[in-house]
This record gives sequence, structure tokens and C-alpha cells, in this order.
Amino acid sequence: MRRLRANFAALAVRNFRLQWVASTLGTTAFMTRFVLVPIIAFELSESYVASGLAAMGNGVGTLILTSYGGVIADRFSKKPTVLISHIAEGLVIAGSGILIVTDLITVPLLFVSTLIGGSAFALTGPARQSWVAELVPGELVPNAIALQQMGVNIAQVLGPTVASIAVLAFGVDAGSIYLGVALLFVVVIPLTLMLPRTPPGSATRRTPLRDLQDGFRYAKGNPRIRALLLFLLVIVICGFAIQILIPGILFREFSRSADEAVLVNAVLGVAALSINLPLAGLVGGRHAWLLLIGAAVLMGVGLWLVAWSPVFWLLLVFSALAGAGRSAALLIDQSIMMSHTRPEYFGRVTSFILIMFALQSVIAPVWGLIADAIGGRETLLLVGAIVVGAAVLMLPAWRRIERLPLEAGTPAAATEAPAGDGDE
Repeated sequence: MRRLRANFAALAVRNFRLQWVASTLGTTAFMTRFVLVPIIAFELSESYVASGLAAMGNGVGTLILTSYGGVIADRFSKKPTVLISHIAEGLVIAGSGILIVTDLITVPLLFVSTLIGGSAFALTGPARQSWVAELVPGELVPNAIALQQMGVNIAQVLGPTVASIAVLAFGVDAGSIYLGVALLFVVVIPLTLMLPRTPPGSATRRTPLRDLQDGFRYAKGNPRIRALLLFLLVIVICGFAIQILIPGILFREFSRSADEAVLVNAVLGVAALSINLPLAGLVGGRHAWLLLIGAAVLMGVGLWLVAWSPVFWLLLVFSALAGAGRSAALLIDQSIMMSHTRPEYFGRVTSFILIMFALQSVIAPVWGLIADAIGGRETLLLVGAIVVGAAVLMLPAWRRIERLPLEAGTPAAATEAPAGDGDE
């Protein structure tokens, strides 16, 4: 019971609890759209490339604005940014639903919708993450960051699970699901309005570009952040390739409807949640780096097994392994990173994290091109090999980093317990 309370300690803080619920519901809407877009695009075109191109808008929009989103988060009060972004996301999802219901949707329009949604997320992501540090005491920041990531994983469960039940059991069309998901913002926006407007960040007369350059120098000069960002890039780019490839694999390799990809996504989400519940209290421990490397290996092996699966039910089982490994790696990597970041850089470091996710969407068509050329299964085998190779290379990097002193002013230093590097 004591361990359970420690895992959820930050949720005892009222303002963080409200923000967590709003964030989780908003991310549920985003994740539902994220998993539906490749399916809709494949059904329109029967092309792996089209699935990747439709999803690519998320990455393009995020890349355009996310760096400055981090500067805005570090300079200004977080509440207005998050509120405006939530309103924009809700309108985009509702508008896309109307286009789908009226059969006016096309792959280019899907790209535009994900472009606008990605742009909104580029602003709300850094603000929401850095807001966490202002809503809880310093010693609870690592736990709050872990819980925030767990909220993302809950969203990955809620969105795909509800979508899969609606599509497979009740025959609900994708447009109606979009419209239903848009209603979540009827709850998200009032919850955000209830939160306090925290003071703006550090006053500065520097230009936003100078602030951005300062953030890059900070991340580049911090060995922990630098290594974790590079590793996160591999995990994200490879981990979400399965969303692009699964609709085509089901259709071409198993003669099943691409719609059934929502079931695979639901399995990925359930596995993510199940692995994150025990991890929430371990991300600040001395073995977190080893857990990170182990999670990446689990993800890579899970992708190999998914690619090998001769029958659909085995594909679902092995998808759970891949989803658990991916989710654990994402949670641990980001939790260690933010624990070793000084609060005045939270927004900009978070924006660099979002750039990793944006690059995943931009590279998505590449996986489609490879799959169209060599096959979906073979591409998934390649993806798994990249992940396992990166995990092996991370071992010597961790051994060097664990001997470094903690940086003063970071949550890890404040609690006198390094979040995952084994320093004394």
C-alpha cells in the first residue's frame, strides 16, 4: 500500500490532479485521431505511402512551431497557451469528423487536419509539461512527470479501445468517432479554466531566437539530456512505425480489414498502461537507466515477433510485448531527462522531445515506401533491429554518464537521489 501511494503521490495535489485529467482527456482525443488517420488513408488508397503521408502532417506542424512553443512555455504563463491550443484541437477534430461523415475527406485533407492538429500540439505540449513543475513541490516533480507520461499511455488505451469497440462491435464509422471524441473538449476546456494562472517565466529582453539557441546549447552541453534525446529519437521513430504498417499488414498478409488495426492499437495501449503502473514509482530509482535499455530491447524483440506472427491472435499477443516495451522506454527516458533538467529549461527541453515525435511523423512515409518495396513484415523486422542495436550502443554511454555529478538546480539534485543514473 505504501508503494502504491508513492506511485501516485503527485495526484494528491489538487491542481496537478485537475491538470492531469484535462491533459489525459485531451491526449485521448489526439491519440484516437492519430490511430484512425492511417486507417482512413489506407482505405481511401490501399497504399502504405498514403497512410504515412496522411500522418506526416502531425510532424510537419510540430516541427514548424514546437521549438518556439518551448520558448513560449519558458517565458509566459502556461494557462493561456494550453487553453487556446485545446480549443484549436477540438475544432480541428470536429471539422475532420464532419468531412469524413459527409464523404468529403481525402488524403490531402487528412494531411491538412493533422498539420493543424500537430501545430496546436506543438504549443500545448511544452507548456503542459513545464506547467507540471509549477503545480507540485520540487520533490514530486519526477513522480509528476512519470504520471503525466502514464496519462499519455492511458490515452493510448482509451482512444484505440473505444474506437475498436465502436467500429468492430457496433459498426460506427470513423467520422462519428471523430465527432464523439471532439466532445471530450467540453470537459477539457472547463477543467483548464479552473487551474490557476501561474506567473510567467524568467523575464528576458532577448529575442525568442536567442532563447531557443540558449536551449539548444543547454541540451547539447548536458551529456545526460543529449544521450536521452538521441535514444528517444530512435524509440519514437521506430516505435510508432507499427501504426503505419499494421493496416497494410492486416490487409495484405492476413486478408483482414484495415479497420481491425484499431484492435491492435488497443492491445498496444493496454500493454502500455499495465507496464506503466509499476514503473511510476521506479523512474527515480538508481536502476532506471538499465530499465530503459531493457525496455527498448523488449520493444525490438516484440516487433520482430509481430513481424513473424503466422496467425492474427499471435500478432495481438506479440503486439502487447512491443507496446509494453515502447511505453516503458518512453516513460523512463522522458522522466530521467526532465529530472536532470533545470526548471527554467523545462519548456525548451520538452519542445525538443516533441521534435522527436514530429520527426517520427515526417519519416512515416519512408516506412511506407520501404514496406511497398520489400513488404510490411520485412520492414517491421528492420525496425526491430534498429531498436535493439541502439539499446546495445546505449550501454557504454550509460556507464560513462553514471559517473558524472548531478547538475545543481535540477529535481534530481534537489532530492539528492539521481533519477536513474546510479550516482551517490
